[in-house]
Amino acid sequence: MRILHIWDQAGVAFVLAKYQRLKGHDSKAIMVREYDKYGIGKFYNQYVIDATLADFDQKSFDEAHSADILHIHSRSDMVFKFREEFGNSKKIILQYHGTDIRGIKKQKLPHRSKLSDLAVRGIFTYRRLRDLILIKKRIHTKAQRLADAVIVSTPDLLPLVSKAIYLPNPIDTDHFKPDKISSRPERAQALTMDTEAIDIQLTLSYCKKNNLKLDIDVYNRIRDPIMYGDMPAFLKKYGLYVDVRYVDGKILENLSKTALEALACGLDVLDYKSNRRHGLPVEYDPMNVTSRLETIYSR
Repeated sequence: MRILHIWDQAGVAFVLAKYQRLKGHDSKAIMVREYDKYGIGKFYNQYVIDATLADFDQKSFDEAHSADILHIHSRSDMVFKFREEFGNSKKIILQYHGTDIRGIKKQKLPHRSKLSDLAVRGIFTYRRLRDLILIKKRIHTKAQRLADAVIVSTPDLLPLVSKAIYLPNPIDTDHFKPDKISSRPERAQALTMDTEAIDIQLTLSYCKKNNLKLDIDVYNRIRDPIMYGDMPAFLKKYGLYVDVRYVDGKILENLSKTALEALACGLDVLDYKSNRRHGLPVEYDPMNVTSRLETIYSR
């Protein structure tokens, strides 16, 4: 089977391509090299087709001609383009990963989307902004109808997408794995990540309210990116990862990809119910995920 992944979110497409290759498929992912902030594409270089923003669409079409499956990550606009070009001769899969369908209502400058910034500056009226949001929703709805299957990466996204299929995020267990000899830090300091989508103050308030007496190191991953190749070593400096995340004022009930990577590295993870977890659940094993994905492709 020849599979082309279009775009990437948090390395998911690259990991899928790697393990699909290990299962005997011809799989690769195309991504814009300028957007490789965390060096994920560089790490998975042998599975990636580099493109610039200017030539991304053309390269995608060129590669798509020889593919059986077009697996699109987040870029719902590409569903229209491929369906128009290939009709029903290709299977088209659309996958959402989080804020691409959920959105972020309360971002803070300077990390707002360009659309939100324009609204703040008064360039768009409230009515115009509302109209643009409605247009975006219609685009998503139509793209979902045109796709052969729609996948979501976390269960909380299921209510947002009609007839969606939940597929767990694959974790590269070749890369994220415990040390052969236990090297747990003497002081089991906790770690949490401050990112664009997360309200970190609500996370810290949650820990205080629930009397979680933790020495938490809050790391700003947006300001100081950690390269993907260095991530396992960075995580192993800590004994616990705090995975309490608020987006748009609501607590997320799924485990984040970083939390799953921490579990794969041997850390404990504190989830949204203040439960400590240990060990990567089998459903996130990359071979299990790719097997489930093959079933979706074959429908």
